[in-house]
Amino acid sequence: MRFFLLLFFFSINIYAQDRCKKANKQLKKIDKYVLVGDTEKADNLLVKLQSMCNNPIFVNSIADIYYHSIKDYDNAYVLYLKAYKNNKLVNTSPFSIFNFLKLAYQKGDYHVFEEVVSNANFNINLDDYSEIKALVAKNTFAISSLKDSVYFSPIYLDINSNYDDYFPSMPINSNVLIYTYRDLDSELQDEDFYLSRNIDDRWSNPIKLGANINSDYREGSLSVSLDGKDLFYASCNRPDSYGGCDIYFSTLLNETKWSNSINMGSLINTKYWESQPSISADGNLLFFSSNRYGGYGGADIWVSRKINNIWSDPVNLGPTINSPGDEYTPFLHYDNQTFYFSSKGHPGFGGFDLYTAKINEQFEFDSIVNLGFPINTHYDESGLIVSPDGEKAYFNSNANGNLDIYEFNLPKKNQSHPVAVVNGVILDSINRKGVSCDISIIGLKNDWEYQCKSDNLGQFSFSISPDSKFSITVLSEYHDYFSSNYELQKDETLKSLTIVLNRLNLGNTINLNNIYYNFDDYSLAENSLIEIKKFADYLILNSSLIIEIGGHTDNIGSKQYNYQLSDQRAKSVYNALLNYGVPSSQMTYKGYGFDKPVNNDDSEYARLMNRRTEVKIIGANGK
Repeated sequence: MRFFLLLFFFSINIYAQDRCKKANKQLKKIDKYVLVGDTEKADNLLVKLQSMCNNPIFVNSIADIYYHSIKDYDNAYVLYLKAYKNNKLVNTSPFSIFNFLKLAYQKGDYHVFEEVVSNANFNINLDDYSEIKALVAKNTFAISSLKDSVYFSPIYLDINSNYDDYFPSMPINSNVLIYTYRDLDSELQDEDFYLSRNIDDRWSNPIKLGANINSDYREGSLSVSLDGKDLFYASCNRPDSYGGCDIYFSTLLNETKWSNSINMGSLINTKYWESQPSISADGNLLFFSSNRYGGYGGADIWVSRKINNIWSDPVNLGPTINSPGDEYTPFLHYDNQTFYFSSKGHPGFGGFDLYTAKINEQFEFDSIVNLGFPINTHYDESGLIVSPDGEKAYFNSNANGNLDIYEFNLPKKNQSHPVAVVNGVILDSINRKGVSCDISIIGLKNDWEYQCKSDNLGQFSFSISPDSKFSITVLSEYHDYFSSNYELQKDETLKSLTIVLNRLNLGNTINLNNIYYNFDDYSLAENSLIEIKKFADYLILNSSLIIEIGGHTDNIGSKQYNYQLSDQRAKSVYNALLNYGVPSSQMTYKGYGFDKPVNNDDSEYARLMNRRTEVKIIGANGK
């Protein structure tokens, strides 16, 4: 009986070997099918061959074909795993092992990866294979990070479609979301921008942005300015493109219409790929991703500064942010200190992960931090934006197959500094209608400056650190110059301002609230020059005006001394305005001493109010 059993099993083994030989011979047909693009026949034959031969080495060969020739990574991984369980990859090439490890890592099977690497039969020197060594480091990071994860579930937004929805962007008021939609069923898989409004904590049905933005070409990622009035976005293969995908700019003309798109020019755009722009809160920094020459590998993140309304030559953010892999979707929070981005090159969970880093005053980045699981997974996560308070975030992920947009609350350790949101409106003093004009906001503690324009309703918005002092300067061609100082309390995160502008009239008096002098002297303090420059811009805008600069003092000291001091101070302002381009024919000056107090109390506060620089409109159009 024993002899017959041995003979039976020997016969089965011979039969199996014979079937494997036949299967091996048919593998050559696969290359022919792949060369002519008939992957269906190739796949059908591979399924048949798997049923013919279960030899681990043969199974591993089929896995290699799925991986390299057919690009079917799901089937490749199943077969690599099957071969590994049967023979622990004995007699398997390092190249095939690397493919297996890459797939295990990409699918989030970190412990399978770890087991393969540590297996006694895994006879390979990692130092000879730098890519595997780097992958081992990433997998080790993923396992370690999972232990420290805080589990929660990001919220799936109702605006998501059955196709791809991604790259969200939001103005500072946080009730509008603009994002990219891709129709996977269309011939060109066209990408367009859509907008949804948050009404009573629910997102409205998305509407498509106008034809001036959405064209017959592909519109990719976008970034909306803090006030929602400027749009920076990528579009590909347009007639005015410098090469492939370029970055464009458009301005909101009214509530629904955007201006014609403007290519941002040859400094920003090159013959390489430029995409995924992100504009800073102050409008002076434009971040974007590009595979242009001079990077660290793949697509890097670059930044251009706006200096005197001209965008500078972009600068690479350097090796702290950029890796040998790809870096995408930059976002600088409204605090101007907390930077978020996605990367495929830094240690993570597989695919694109989300990271954060802090920026100091010298624009240097500290070490990056992976946002961790479950925000990051072995799928692709990117497109992160964060609310002004630093707590709520939005991003996109393909964890469910298509790209979808999610919302979640950032862990405390990954939050940015909260900022205050200031919403203002500028009104005409007579008809109380909104005035569209140029606005400058200056931080009085750090000389930070933000420039914007109120819309047709007179509305404007900006962000600033809580517990801040700031000035607002308003320039209008038909109204008095306006400048005033404001202060936010430490816990004040939302402030509303109403500014009423007087119409230009002869005899109107304008206070220059931010003109300062050194003590008991007529020389201007350094921090006065900002106000003087703004007022010079106003006079140049309203070149028909003729003004008198009046110097006023308090009642400390003799009349003669204060006449002389106030006259010299008025002359200092006059000379400074001359230096900024205001012609002498447009202005004169006079010192009034303490003849015209605005407060007659004998208090320090009253004296402070009386020490001032006023401007009086004494003529217009040569009259």
